Amino acid sequence: MGQRVAGGRGRRKPPPVSRARRRAQQQAVRQRVGAAVAAVLRAELEAALEAEVTALLGRPWYARRGAAPLRPAGVACSRCGQDWAPRLVRAGHYTRTLLTALAAVAVRVPRVGCRCRGTVPVEFATLGRYERVWGDVQERARQLAGLCLSLHDAREVLAWDNGQPLACSTLQGWGHQAAPLAAALQQGPLARVPPVVLLDGLWVKLMVETGARYRDRQGRDRPRVRREKVPLLVAYGVDPATGERWILDWERGVQEDEASWRGLLERLWARGLRADAGLALFIHDGSAGLEAAFGLVSFGPGVLRQRCIFHVLQNVRDAVRGPGLTRPAKRERRRAVLQAAAPIWQAMERSTVRQRWQAFREQWQATEPEAVAVIARVWEETLAYLAVLEHARERGESWAPQHLRTTSALERVNRALRQKTRQVGTFQSATGLTAALALVLAHRELGPDRLPADLWTEVLEAGLLVG
Repeated sequence: MGQRVAGGRGRRKPPPVSRARRRAQQQAVRQRVGAAVAAVLRAELEAALEAEVTALLGRPWYARRGAAPLRPAGVACSRCGQDWAPRLVRAGHYTRTLLTALAAVAVRVPRVGCRCRGTVPVEFATLGRYERVWGDVQERARQLAGLCLSLHDAREVLAWDNGQPLACSTLQGWGHQAAPLAAALQQGPLARVPPVVLLDGLWVKLMVETGARYRDRQGRDRPRVRREKVPLLVAYGVDPATGERWILDWERGVQEDEASWRGLLERLWARGLRADAGLALFIHDGSAGLEAAFGLVSFGPGVLRQRCIFHVLQNVRDAVRGPGLTRPAKRERRRAVLQAAAPIWQAMERSTVRQRWQAFREQWQATEPEAVAVIARVWEETLAYLAVLEHARERGESWAPQHLRTTSALERVNRALRQKTRQVGTFQSATGLTAALALVLAHRELGPDRLPADLWTEVLEAGLLVG
């Protein structure tokens, strides 16, 4: 049998390490890790640049020019103008400081020369011309902007590893470069036409030019601006069979009026949102401007409009008067009225819905007539979901009713956008507002599909960004 191990009664704990010593040790290890990462980055970048030069010349290091293939190199000498590969040679290196997300490194960039002693300008894929900040820093900056971090907070996050804080104006410029992404998302036919479209708006603060001009203290001619609240009108697609939801389009209006809503509806129609493509229902909050715009834009026969039940219940709550009641009693009265009103539209049969409405009216007509009148005014407009459900059942489809009665699904989008508007406060330009919207949609995955991280790069390369 094995010997019995002595109990832990006589064991002693190791002496504790002070916080200062542990912090100093961890900082030293972190510095060594940072130096190792910087060395690896430098080596990999220089190897990638050398590989590009080897592919351009068609021969490795120390191989004679006669071994190069007889073909054009694709780059021309700035002196003789020839681009024949056998004429090109390696011409040393120059050092460029490059800031990456992990470290700031000094990279030896290879030069290419010609047999005539001229220089050959080369555009590298690994490193852009005159580029001092690598693409990963810019991508990270846009991601932080999409996650609603302020410029100062993003500046600190980006400098955590490389130790090089960037100017807030630089970060803002990178964010504005995403504005063409928003334009790209609003162009072309819709990839999918949803059966249900939610329409709603939120207000943002924007500096708008007044038309007047002035000279600042440096004598520069400037446009005079004033702060205004402008609506951002959003269309959100929903598939009630699967529960999928995605942004369709948006419009920055002047007011939440007929003209602004009409611009959004006409663009949706032009992009293919119609009854013959599968559209069945609009859900909205009953805006007067939207109702007027619906009268000017037709999406085809059979497309119904549902009044958002949540907004109706909000109006019912606000209409509760409770004359003669104390504040706590009035609060209880509102709760009782809402508890009686909400189940009206939970039924799936038209007869049951009407029976519940009749019971609610009989219960509260005498004490809260204004709350009853709120529902009576829009009663028929709140029942469109029943007809849509019936049509879906006739086609053998199963649609979830919670996607057909309210615009609550759109609140996820509005919540993300409000978070960004609260962080910004007031947008200084329409470009900044558009870029912020594009970044929030891209990084919160609120678009029609999961947007690739480098989609903005593809848009910029397509020539949509000028300058």
